[in-house]
Amino acid sequence: MPIKREGLEILIERIEEQAGMVGAVQRRRTIGRYAVYIDGVELAGMSGTMAEQKGPSDSTAQGNVHDRRIAPGRFPLWTQDGTKYKTIGYKNTPAARQDFAIKPRPGIELKETGVRSEILIHPASGFLSSEGCIHPSGPLANGNSRIDHAGESRPRVLALIEAMKGYCGAAFPATNGHRIPDCWCVIDDLL
Repeated sequence: MPIKREGLEILIERIEEQAGMVGAVQRRRTIGRYAVYIDGVELAGMSGTMAEQKGPSDSTAQGNVHDRRIAPGRFPLWTQDGTKYKTIGYKNTPAARQDFAIKPRPGIELKETGVRSEILIHPASGFLSSEGCIHPSGPLANGNSRIDHAGESRPRVLALIEAMKGYCGAAFPATNGHRIPDCWCVIDDLL
C-alpha cells in the first residue's frame, strides 16, 4: 500500500518478525521501518524502526484476544487523551524523559482501526510495551535487542508530534481528543 502523497504521512513497512526472551518467556514482535512524508517528500532525519505485536495482522476482536498487530491500512491521526499517554500535556520533566514509569507519556492515536481501539504510537522500553500499539526505535538487530526509551523511543515520538505541529501550524488541535488535520499513519505488510 503506497502512500497517497497527500498531507503528512507516517509510512510503516513491516519487514520481519523477531523472537526473543523476556524473562523465562519467549515472545514475538513485528519489526518495520518508518519514514515521514509531506506531500510525498520524505522529511530528512524522520525515519527509523517501529516495533509492534506479532502477526498475523488482525483488526477484529480476536486481535485483542491474541495480542496481534492491527491490519494494514491508512489511519487518521488524533491527539491522544488518555491517562497513560497524551499528545498535549504529557510529563516532560528531566525525570520523565529518563524514567519510563512516569506518566502520562507522549502518544498519538490512530483512529478507524476496526473494532480495535486505543492503538497508539508511543514510546516503549525493553522488548515491547503494550498490546496493539506501535513503538518507534533505533535499529533492533534481533529479538534480544531492547528498545531504548530515553535515547531512542521517546525522542522519536516527540519528533513525530513536532513534525505534525510544524505541518499543521495554527490548525494543530489545542486540546487532546481531536483529529490532527491531514495527518495519517499508513501501514503496509511486506513480510
